[in-house]
Amino acid sequence: MHARTRRRACGALTLATALLTCSLAQSTAAAAPPTLSPGAERRVVATVEQQLRAKYLPGVVVGVQRSGREPFVVSLGVADLEKRTPRQVADHVRIGSVTKAFVTTLVLRLAQDGRLSLDDPISRYVAGVPNGDAITLRRLGTMTSGLADFFANEQFTFEYLSGDTFTPPHMLELGFALPPRFAPGTGWSYSNTNTVLLGLVVERVEGAPLADVLERRILGPLGMRESSLPSSARLPRPFPKGYTRQTANRRLGDATFNTPTATWAAGGMVSTVGDLLRAAPMLGAGRPLLDEGTMRERRRWATFPPNARIQRYGFGVFDFNGWIGHNGGIPGYTTIAWNLPAKGMSLVVSVNSDIHVGKKDPDYAYEPASEVASELTRILTPGNVAPEAVKVR
Repeated sequence: MHARTRRRACGALTLATALLTCSLAQSTAAAAPPTLSPGAERRVVATVEQQLRAKYLPGVVVGVQRSGREPFVVSLGVADLEKRTPRQVADHVRIGSVTKAFVTTLVLRLAQDGRLSLDDPISRYVAGVPNGDAITLRRLGTMTSGLADFFANEQFTFEYLSGDTFTPPHMLELGFALPPRFAPGTGWSYSNTNTVLLGLVVERVEGAPLADVLERRILGPLGMRESSLPSSARLPRPFPKGYTRQTANRRLGDATFNTPTATWAAGGMVSTVGDLLRAAPMLGAGRPLLDEGTMRERRRWATFPPNARIQRYGFGVFDFNGWIGHNGGIPGYTTIAWNLPAKGMSLVVSVNSDIHVGKKDPDYAYEPASEVASELTRILTPGNVAPEAVKVR
């Protein structure tokens, strides 16, 4: 994917639907072997098409790549339910909490360069944090700080649905208004407040806006030219509409141009499947940004629930039964970007909907991209099947 790519139609994979578009990223350099066999390609397409029907999804883009091989990328379904325009491989989408994997990578790079220590207390960088002297950057990155999630504050929901613009200090204010869930280092709970604080740490250390530092130190070196941390609601073309029921009346709504300021360092990035395929190997193995010593720090898995063989959390990444990376859900869009170091394989899924169909449990996050990805791991890596829902507390 680092070489210049072109698209070609996958005629052999055409299914009996007018909504299916399929394209492969093919390097103009010397041909490398394909990631998947023709039979595996057909099974991937059939699985995604089945998920489109079963989950009532508008559109899905999937990318799969083995190290040193040509990626397989397929798009199915629609970008617009009314116009019935198809999803495109090059679509730009909001990637939600996959953003956390990049922000925490940036913190790790700063630690690797000796600019900060993961054992620094957050009080050294940001004043007014509850238990700030006891909460280290490591505890923020591993979700063991105990700080409440500002998403859980009803005022946040009201302001978000009202279209308000958010600032990092206001997000923290909303989070700090809720009591901590536990004493620092004594439990595990997923909290967006943690990553907002890490974003402020980066700005303090670098003396520059987080978006600029991400571009210079992470996105640029990885060749992620279609990715950014925007402050406006605009999206680069092409982009699909994002569908949600997280609306004031709980009816189907269009969240395409909802403000990214509501999540910032915790979930505000925009990217493409192609760019995320470039980044996924770094999430699992570190190269070319993180050395092995730093990766050992990233893989110091939290020693509290939900730790199990099927799911555990390190410094800004999940381990889903061997798949390392992050999932992301935001009104209108869900995304996963994972890497399985044991097999040198990366998997990226983008769905232009966050609407879950089926069972629910308040301790879990149910996101269409994770559900599609779980089904794909059943056929791609039956020994490493990822969960379809993510435990968050």
